[in-house]
Amino acid sequence: MIYFRDHWDQWHVSVGMILAIGLLGCSLLSRQGADTEPTVVPTEPNKAVAQLEKITLSLELKSGTKTRYQATTETVVATEGPEAAVEDDASTAIFQKVSELSEVIFTQEILGPTPEDTNSAIALITIDQVRYKRVSPSQPNLAFDSRELVDQNSPFTRLIGQTYTIEINPLGYVPGVFNLRPVRLAVRGPTPTHAAALDLVSPPSLFLRHGYFNLPGPDVGSLAIGDQWQGMQQYTLKMPGTNIGLGTHRFDKIYHLESVEQRPVGPVAVSVFMGSFKPRRTPDGRLVENPFLSCSYSGGGEFNLDAGQVESYLENLEVRMPLTRTESSPIEGSEGRVIIVMRYCSVQRLDLD
Repeated sequence: MIYFRDHWDQWHVSVGMILAIGLLGCSLLSRQGADTEPTVVPTEPNKAVAQLEKITLSLELKSGTKTRYQATTETVVATEGPEAAVEDDASTAIFQKVSELSEVIFTQEILGPTPEDTNSAIALITIDQVRYKRVSPSQPNLAFDSRELVDQNSPFTRLIGQTYTIEINPLGYVPGVFNLRPVRLAVRGPTPTHAAALDLVSPPSLFLRHGYFNLPGPDVGSLAIGDQWQGMQQYTLKMPGTNIGLGTHRFDKIYHLESVEQRPVGPVAVSVFMGSFKPRRTPDGRLVENPFLSCSYSGGGEFNLDAGQVESYLENLEVRMPLTRTESSPIEGSEGRVIIVMRYCSVQRLDLD
């Protein structure tokens, strides 16, 4: 089995312990929702904030507000297939693995409300730093780190300082990304490095980078410790560095308000979630068969109540599916093979310079 490298900070470890109870579920995100009534689960309230009976989780979108985040995504895709019986009677073997790591540090500045909806805001995103690494047995490896002395002709270098805008609402929902033409033209080109840099500023990547945390809507309202709310995530899975698609899948996410803790930055709400695959229906109403042999999806986040901003967030997705069920053209010799996709995402607020 393949595991992600150990690079969690202290809060990641604590949330991971909470989630180690055993979680099943799966999917990816472009759009989000929060439209179910919370279910109250009795728990012991945090003593430091026992006086807080109810809290509201909502992004503060005040014009001129600046925040900086580091968004890290690590994906490992491997195939597993039958092999000839050996002395220990092994029946399968992992024979190919592709890993991809991207890290983008960006500054977000709220420009003001959208003309159509004063509840939503337009935010200017500036790319500050980029780190990227891809290791594949079938194509040249790629590596870039803008903090190091690097080839100034690399397409990744041209991402630094580039800007674009997003629309975001208080629930963390990102309905649109805009003004992408300049940044995409800057990295467009014929090489695999150009393609990798371009993918970092593709709409699917940007929706995931900025619209990751589902906050409870007005129909849920204020929360007590132990309350729950629902979100949704959509992912388009593919083999890194290729056009081999593994399907677009949707997942339900059930969040649980774990605690409210006093920190140096003020009161911080800690939540965890479990995700599960959300089946699709055909135009005639029939359920589409679940494409996964197994699926695990879990994570959590920390939200600063005084500042109205996300402090950190993480999630892990792991799915196994028959290779023959991918959306790409049939692959020779794919019979009996299983494809394993593991995706880790982390978002951490950084101090401004």
